Amino acid sequence: MNDVTLSGEMSTVEENVCTILQASAETGLYLNTANSEIIMEDFAAIASSSPFADFVRVEKSEMMLLGAPVTKGKTQDKVITDKIEQLSRAIDRLSLLHAHDALVILKNSLAMPKLLYTLRTSDCSENPLLMRFDDTL
Repeated sequence: MNDVTLSGEMSTVEENVCTILQASAETGLYLNTANSEIIMEDFAAIASSSPFADFVRVEKSEMMLLGAPVTKGKTQDKVITDKIEQLSRAIDRLSLLHAHDALVILKNSLAMPKLLYTLRTSDCSENPLLMRFDDTL
């Protein structure tokens, strides 16, 4: 098991995390708190004795789930901008190949699958960066 997402009232999620921590010896599954994130707007509510104390703190506006931005805004813009930069780098390198080979690689492994994942998992409608991606493509 690699990924778990818990949501709800802080007290309920805290109870769930404690249950996971307590059951780790029995189940053989351990919670890596250094890779665990807590997403909220105000981190002041987290006590130093809380199981969340060692979690990575992520602002709600920067929330991502499995590599896809959850909300519109700067995080979504960063993801799309990264895709544009990756595409630009790839285009420079693909120019060294035959046109047909470059098209096949571009279509099947570079630009489209990565962008399609973001478009399918995040509401990117009306994001002006998509036009920039199209122009680059």
